Amino acid sequence: MSERKMITLATRKQMDIYMNPQRQRLLRALEVSGVPMTPKQLSDVLKISASSVSLHIRKLEELGLVALDHTESIHGIQAKFYQKLPVSVSLGGNREDDLKEERTCLSDYLITELWNGFKDRLNRVKDKTDAMTTGDFTCGVVHLNKKDADELYHLILDFTETHEAPGEDTIPWEYGLVVFPHSPLPEEKGE
Repeated sequence: MSERKMITLATRKQMDIYMNPQRQRLLRALEVSGVPMTPKQLSDVLKISASSVSLHIRKLEELGLVALDHTESIHGIQAKFYQKLPVSVSLGGNREDDLKEERTCLSDYLITELWNGFKDRLNRVKDKTDAMTTGDFTCGVVHLNKKDADELYHLILDFTETHEAPGEDTIPWEYGLVVFPHSPLPEEKGE
């Protein structure tokens, strides 16, 4: 498997581009559709103007998250189709800089949007007995040594990367994963 491109949000400009809620919705729409879309198609999904979508696309192109896939002539008009690039974004949570508060707000927003989407799905589904229909939520603690933790992390990344593109008989599944070691930090141990 090839090394996936990772963008770490290191500057205020990058953070400002990425943390815009409309841009987050636009990225999600492209990921869920799994196919390139025009600004007009995205405007119909997002319920905002096509010119606003085009502005957001330009910003996301600047960050390296979206790119022009192709153009087609539709009723004599050249339509531009954009795709979400196979790029992971690191919020840079391990960085010590003046963007710590923005990173926290963005993390809260992303987790809340994911959780609200899950709750909305639960409310809309009639048969709530099948996790393959409703989705599922689970949490707990696993005991891992460094080797096992690294293996689990890469298994998850490899699995999700392998399944990002739509395939025959697939539907998009949204996911979120938060993992962290529960061991005391060195400063908490008095080291």
